[in-house]
Amino acid sequence: MISKIFSPIILLNFLLILTFSVSINNLVDLSIINLISYIFFHIIFIYILFYHYHYSLFLLGLFYGILFDIFLINSIGAHLISFILLISIYIMIKKYLLLLSSFQITSTIYIILLITLLSVNIFAYIFNNINLTFIQMNKYFLVSIIIFIPSIFILNKLDN
Repeated sequence: MISKIFSPIILLNFLLILTFSVSINNLVDLSIINLISYIFFHIIFIYILFYHYHYSLFLLGLFYGILFDIFLINSIGAHLISFILLISIYIMIKKYLLLLSSFQITSTIYIILLITLLSVNIFAYIFNNINLTFIQMNKYFLVSIIIFIPSIFILNKLDN
C-alpha cells in the first residue's frame, strides 16, 4: 500500500533517516535497540547500493559518514572512509555482481555488512584510538545474523 504511494527509493531513504536517528540516540537502558538500528542502517545502505545505485550515493555516504563520525566518535574519519570505500569498491566490482544469483547477492550483502562493520572499527582504532573489542564484534555478528534475513525480506517487500 505505502509502496504504491511513495517510490521505493523514497521509502528506503526514509528508513535510513529513521534508523540513523535511532542509532545515534543513546538509549542507555535499551542499548540493543541502538545496536539493531545501527546494523539495520548499514543493511539498508548496502541494499540501496546494490539495488538502487546512483552516483548521488557518494553524497549520501559523505553525509551519513560525517554525521555518524560526529555523533558517535566526535571526530571525522572512520564511517566516512568506510562508506566511501564501500561505494568505490562496489563500482569496481559491479559488472561481476550482475552475474550472481539472488542467493549469492544476498550472501554477498551479508559478507559486505560484516566487512563494513569491521572496517569501521579498524578505522576508529587507527584514527581515533578507539579499541576494537572481541565482545563488540561478537555483538555485531550475533545481531546481524538475527536481523539480516528479516531485514532483506522487508526491504524486498518495500521494493516491490
